[in-house]
Amino acid sequence: KSNERNMMEEIMNNGPIVVSFEPAADFMYYSGGVYHSIEPEYIQRGQPRPEWERVDHSVLCYGWGETEDGEKYWLLLNSWGSGWGENGSFRMRRGVDESAIESLAEAATPYIVTKQ
Repeated sequence: KSNERNMMEEIMNNGPIVVSFEPAADFMYYSGGVYHSIEPEYIQRGQPRPEWERVDHSVLCYGWGETEDGEKYWLLLNSWGSGWGENGSFRMRRGVDESAIESLAEAATPYIVTKQ
């Protein structure tokens, strides 16, 4: 149950976070720009998002920005190598819960476990 503001605060205060989503088929072919998919049918019909979202891909969200024409976006790092997207990264619409990415963010505090 995250949102745009919570994500921005967490990144600003503690660094990158993990976000998960169910990529649409066109996501594999992303090569640049601000990504957005076709709205799911339930949104097109004016229905709310379901309580549970299907996800099968996670990426690192490390910042945000805005294009010259005012389109807001997240800065994200994918795991598919530097030959994909914008040198392994991509931008996704921000503020509209694109692909449910804003409702499925996770923050964590990593720590080193040492053997004793």
